[in-house]
Parts: sequence; C-alpha cells; structure tokens
Amino acid sequence: MIDFYQRIEQELERQKPLLLELSHKLHANPEIRFEEVKASTWLSDTLEEQGFKVERGVGNLPTAFKAEVKGKAEGPNIAFLCEYDALEGLGHACGHNVIATMGLGAGLALKPLMHELNGNLFVIGTPGEEGGGGKVILLENGIFDGIDSSLMIHPSYNNGAGGPALARVAWEVRYTGVPAHAAAAPHLGVNALDAVRLAFNGMDALRQQVKSDVRMHAIITEGGDAPNIIPHNAALKIYIRSATKTYLHDSIIPRMKGVFEGAALMTGTKVSIKEIAKPYDNMVQHSGLNKCFDHHAKRLNRTLNSEESEGAGSTDMGNISHVMPSLHAFLAIDDEAKPHTHEFAQAARSERGDNCVVDGATILASIGLDIFSNPGILKEDS
Repeated sequence: MIDFYQRIEQELERQKPLLLELSHKLHANPEIRFEEVKASTWLSDTLEEQGFKVERGVGNLPTAFKAEVKGKAEGPNIAFLCEYDALEGLGHACGHNVIATMGLGAGLALKPLMHELNGNLFVIGTPGEEGGGGKVILLENGIFDGIDSSLMIHPSYNNGAGGPALARVAWEVRYTGVPAHAAAAPHLGVNALDAVRLAFNGMDALRQQVKSDVRMHAIITEGGDAPNIIPHNAALKIYIRSATKTYLHDSIIPRMKGVFEGAALMTGTKVSIKEIAKPYDNMVQHSGLNKCFDHHAKRLNRTLNSEESEGAGSTDMGNISHVMPSLHAFLAIDDEAKPHTHEFAQAARSERGDNCVVDGATILASIGLDIFSNPGILKEDS
C-alpha cells in the first residue's frame, strides 16, 4: 500500500503543472451556474486526452460530464466530484477552480493504478452548485446510479473532515396589487411593496421562535416603477436554511408560507411562491470516510481544526450524502478569508490555493485507493 501511495504522489508531481495551469485558467474565466462551457470543456477534454471514457452533457445538463476508467475486476464504483461554477460579481470566491482541479487530479493520479485494483473510477462534473442544484438534477436523472461513494474537498479557512451543511430552500415570492396615482388617487391602489415590507417584518418576528440553526435571508428584487405610482408588482428572493431537512420542511416552511400569505392578506394583494432552485439537504457525515481524510491530511502535515465551526452554508452534496457514503471535507487556502468574499477569490489563485490543489488531489486519490483496497470502509459509519 505504501508503494501505491508513493505512486499517487509521483503521478501528481508529474501532473502538477497541468493541474495548476488549469486551476489558474478556470480562475481567470469565471462562469456562473449552468454556463460553465469553457470549464466543462477544459476538464472533460483533459480527462479524455488522458484515457478516460467521457460522456458530455449528461443528466440533461449541457455542462455536466461523467468520465470513467475501469479496474481489473468488479469492485466499488468511486466518484470524484468536480465543481467549477463561479459567483455573480465575485468570480471564484468559493474556490471552485480549486475543487475542480482537485477532483480532476485525484482521477489522473489513480488512473495508472486501476489495472491493479478492483472497481471502477469515475470523475463527475457537477455544474451549478451555487444556487442551481446541479448534483440534485444529476441524481434525479440517474447519473449517480451504481456509484458506491462520492468524494470531494472544498477550500476553506481550516482543515477538517467535514462540518455541517444546512438544508436549504430557495424561493421567489411575488406580490401583485393594483397601480394608482400615488398623490391624486392612492385610495384606488393596492400596494404590493407594502406586502414585501410586511413580509420582512414577519420574517424578523419569526426569527425568535425557531431553533438557533435556522437562517433566513432575503433581498428585494422588485419594488415598483416610480415614486408617483402605487407599486403593483413587488418581489423578493429568499433562502431558508436549517440544520436538518426534516425540521426545515416540516416546521419552518409552513410557517414561512404563513408569513408571506399573511402579508398578502393584510394588504389585499395576491401572492405567488415559486421554487427557484432544487432544495438542498443537510450533509450526512460518514465516519469511515472522515477517518480516512483525517489520516491522509495528517500524513501531509495538515493541522486539523479542533474548534467548532463558526457557521455553515449549504451544498447540493448534502443530497448525495443521503443516498450514499460521501465526503465533503475542507482544506485551508487562507487562515482568515471566508468564502464569498474578494479575499477568498484571491486566495483561490494564491500559492496556498495551488498547494491545496495538490494536497487535495493527493488526499482524495489516497482515500479512493483505501476504498478500492478495503470496501468495508464504506460500512464504517457510527
């Protein structure tokens, strides 16, 4: 086994210039959810050039792909997942250029060993993580059928096997009223903006009556056309999150709908609530995979975070984790910068970001090797 780990590291040293060049190219050409044409092409072309069998546009998503290399005999089907979408206005401020090249690098590092291992290796390109739910769509369309375990690492400000990821829904809430001259005949209007304002007040009132892990954050996307016209169209977009999908869907969502419907009732407007992205599930931790991550991270002299996480976002990887053993670990590319900031975008193109690409690919490939050699790891969950 030690020889196999050494061979992984040797292959990654050979592939390092390609991986870093690709990471930098992705960073310089950010593409938002489901528009990752360049990123998807560069990644899938690289896999094909290096001997993977590649399917493009899988799962009815033009920028998704699935690459495969078969092993010497039947065994576990393991997938490394690549995310490569950027954020509006911020570019790769979540470091998906690093995620993509870590997953790609893990696949390239394990490929030369597959003729000696039982099982099949997959690299799956999963677009639209930032609000689009690409993995959920791929899951629903059967792209993960037959996969026994999915693995990925996210850049962060610390190192850890896996922290919480909140369940999340994303809605557009739209109110429709009646326009009128705001000075000459305001009594003839029905004010949709008033409904939005009351909806925000209702959300604020609800915050005290929910568990501390609940998050609700919204923006006003439409608030009227002119000051002298009673706003007859107004809308907001909101993300609602909780530590578990059960509490979110059974408790919070009905109450939030009551808030929005109550605002409509008070103002005489009509309300519509539309889902604007697939719901994300909370992340289920797998102790066997987390132990493997800890072992290999320490082997690379990564100091593991022992403090409780300051908070959590959401990821469509949570949905995958409810279906199969999954890893969504973290490696530090900066000690202070947090995701979705300009500083984090800079870190994703820094020397530490580059080191994260190589370390992450090494850890992922090593965990893959562990699973191929001992499939019982996937049953170690306590």
